[in-house]
Amino acid sequence: YQYLINILITIIGRLLDLLSTRYVSKELKLETNKLAKRIGWKGMVLMQIPLVVLGALDFYLSFFILWWSVFLFANNIEGSWYIKEAGEAKYHKELESRVKKSTVWKILFSEISYIIKFSLAGIFIIIFLFIYNDLLAVFLICLALIIQGIFGAISSISYLLNLKKSEPLEDNDLD
Repeated sequence: YQYLINILITIIGRLLDLLSTRYVSKELKLETNKLAKRIGWKGMVLMQIPLVVLGALDFYLSFFILWWSVFLFANNIEGSWYIKEAGEAKYHKELESRVKKSTVWKILFSEISYIIKFSLAGIFIIIFLFIYNDLLAVFLICLALIIQGIFGAISSISYLLNLKKSEPLEDNDLD
């Protein structure tokens, strides 16, 4: 009985990741996982079988797989409106063009936000929970994550909707 619940939890998580990847990058041009890119969609679906079996073994393992998959899902759909509007191939070419013009330091600096957002928060939650047994500190970190998630989404949506209402730019104003 518990195995079925674990399997269901794991499948839901993995479906979130797979379906959001397919939504954003049907041709896998934007897939950052080199193995997934190489084995393609059929291979990626087959790779889920060991994960589902692993998740079936333990509730907490299935819970971990679900939440990691939720983060992957969120990462996949973040900004997906732009990819869907431009098209996967055009977006990939534009991204490649901009990356080639940028410096490695600018790229590294802009992409370390994942470490700040996820890793540091997780590390401090673990430290305060297991070393200091300080539930208030854990609560406050979690509250900050919740508030940032809500306000970050609201401010981003508001900004984009205001841009949508603004006067269109001339093509020569884009560079």
